[in-house]
Amino acid sequence: MKFTSDAIATGYLRPDGQKGIRNKVLIIYTVNCASQPAKRIAAHFRAAGEDVDVLGCESSRANRMHIRKFLCFINHPNVGAVLAIGHGDEETSAEQLAAFARKCGKPSDFFFVQDYGSQQSFGRGVHIVRDLLSAIKNAPRTPIYLKDLIFGAECGGSDFTSGLAANPLVGSFYDGVIDCGGTVMFEEMYEAIGLKDYLVSRCVNDRAAREIAYTYDKYLAGAIASGQFSISPGNMRGGLTSVEEKSMGAVAKSGSRPIQGVVKVTYKPPRPGVWYMDGMGDKGKGCGFGGSGDASSTLMFLTSGAHMTFLTSGRGHITGNPVGPIIKVTGNARTYQNLEEDVDVNASALINGQKTMDEMTQEVFELVSRVANGELTKGEKTGHYECVMGNMIQNPWILPEDADGYKERKA
Repeated sequence: MKFTSDAIATGYLRPDGQKGIRNKVLIIYTVNCASQPAKRIAAHFRAAGEDVDVLGCESSRANRMHIRKFLCFINHPNVGAVLAIGHGDEETSAEQLAAFARKCGKPSDFFFVQDYGSQQSFGRGVHIVRDLLSAIKNAPRTPIYLKDLIFGAECGGSDFTSGLAANPLVGSFYDGVIDCGGTVMFEEMYEAIGLKDYLVSRCVNDRAAREIAYTYDKYLAGAIASGQFSISPGNMRGGLTSVEEKSMGAVAKSGSRPIQGVVKVTYKPPRPGVWYMDGMGDKGKGCGFGGSGDASSTLMFLTSGAHMTFLTSGRGHITGNPVGPIIKVTGNARTYQNLEEDVDVNASALINGQKTMDEMTQEVFELVSRVANGELTKGEKTGHYECVMGNMIQNPWILPEDADGYKERKA
């Protein structure tokens, strides 16, 4: 499938040259104690149709990964302005987050709940967000090309149709993006068990192959040590019989183009191409799952610059994302019928023979173009903005020999 090289949308030009497909005010709460007024303020503006989202963390303890995620969300091209709300005692500083946003050229403000109380915090937040919305109303516009966008892809609630339709469809779209010079990411090495040799064979060079092999071995060791292999009762009820069978379908969403290497959470792919996102902690052997399900896994792609994410699900999914749109895809006709208000793409036509892969891939491309141009996904329309800030410790390097820092790769 060959996509157009012409502009597909008109987006928002940020001061650092990044291009966004949304122009939202992002409210960040730095601790659970400040979450209620933050969520209440966001809900107030969503009810009025404004693009205001909210996310935060629960702990009052400073966490390097949480701070890095906050900074990535603040500097994300879909974010136009930031309000940081703190409680007052926590180590994560709302004031410093707002200062970082201003350094990125984005209007921002902050306050502490301890200074105002619950009701006055709501009123102050509404006043600030109203001003921030006004400040970004006339943000500069810019043409968006497919090569400008970064995509992520995640599985959630897989069944037998996932590997036959939904995941291959995303993979077909990914191939078209790569052929246009774009950037895509996939995740879930737990769902690549048994496919190490296949993934290594797709790597663009020896460095990429060693990164993929090392990451695969880390996940496999963690799965064995913890006894957690990524196949659930729901997957089995959906017709999958083993993690290896699930893996063959899950990896299909990465497409067929060469894999450039591995990126860590909060690091952007250094060049266009297909990249694996390592979402697992680096605490040592047997570190187990590093995220908190799909609500945190989809967020990881956003920390690495993804403008939007695909979420494939044979069993069905309703989760959303507070920073970038999620396009949900199912290959199960019954699931689509049950969740039509939540699922964006019905790929069951690939199974029953009503449509070809090229036809469905073109439909996905047209949907992506409309979403990039401002059309709301079904999750955005129904108000799903789930966020779980997964807690992990992750090194900034890929291989042990890079322990002196995250080295730039050479082509």
